[in-house]
Amino acid sequence: MEEVIPGIYRIFDTFVNVYIVDRGDHLVLVDTGIESTCEKIIEAVKKLGKPLKAVILTHGHMDHTGSLRCLKEVLNPIVASQEEEVEMIERNTGVKVDVKLKDGELFEGFRVLHKPGHTKGSICLLDEDSKSLFVGDLVVEENGKLKEVPHQYSMDPEMNRKRIIELLEVEFENLMPAHGNPIIGKGKEKIRELVESFNLS
Repeated sequence: MEEVIPGIYRIFDTFVNVYIVDRGDHLVLVDTGIESTCEKIIEAVKKLGKPLKAVILTHGHMDHTGSLRCLKEVLNPIVASQEEEVEMIERNTGVKVDVKLKDGELFEGFRVLHKPGHTKGSICLLDEDSKSLFVGDLVVEENGKLKEVPHQYSMDPEMNRKRIIELLEVEFENLMPAHGNPIIGKGKEKIRELVESFNLS
């Protein structure tokens, strides 16, 4: 576990990140990684010494929901996802989604941004206080640059590209991807570079 910026912790497992966000008297988890991530998350929660109140899933793919069942059994957090992703998550994990999120609403200090393309119910989560954007699989980081998720993994790559362009309208500085390293301070700048590269392709 590493503290990326004050109050936001990253846990890396094999090829995927999950993030724990400190909300004062409790913790919130963004995504759950793969099955092996469960142990790492439980250990981090114990170390931080606060209860894990909620898990928010950016989408339903198995490298984001892999530890959900284990975490539900051990720590029993509330589970939240975008309403159109609920069916996939419940089918894949056998865990009930407690809170169905809608675009624009505020949940556990995050502004929910519905960004369908990678999947129907993909979301980004904006922590307005720290200006941090948790992007799920909307983009991935590689060697300091942002890239699109390889097209074969997205339901609709063209729609996903439109959603990336929409991020230019969002006020943020730090970008927290599920794959690759967080970009601190220059998140919006790196999105702009990626969008400019679309015009060349």
